[in-house]
Amino acid sequence: MTQRKPENKLDPDVQAHIGRQLRAGYVDILNQPVPDRFLELLAELDTREGEVNQASDELRQNGSR
Repeated sequence: MTQRKPENKLDPDVQAHIGRQLRAGYVDILNQPVPDRFLELLAELDTREGEVNQASDELRQNGSR
C-alpha cells in the first residue's frame, strides 16, 4: 500500500511565521551551555567506548596469531 503525502493546509506565510517563532523560542535553549552532568556522561561513554574498542582490537590481534 502506498502512503499519500499529507496535504499542506497552512498558508506559506503562516508556516514561515510559525518557523520564525519556533526559532526565536529555541535560540535561548541552543545558546545555553551543556549541563555538567551531560558532559560527565558523554566523557564516560567515550571512555567505555575506547575500552571496548581496545579489547576488540586485542582479541583480533590474538586471534590472528
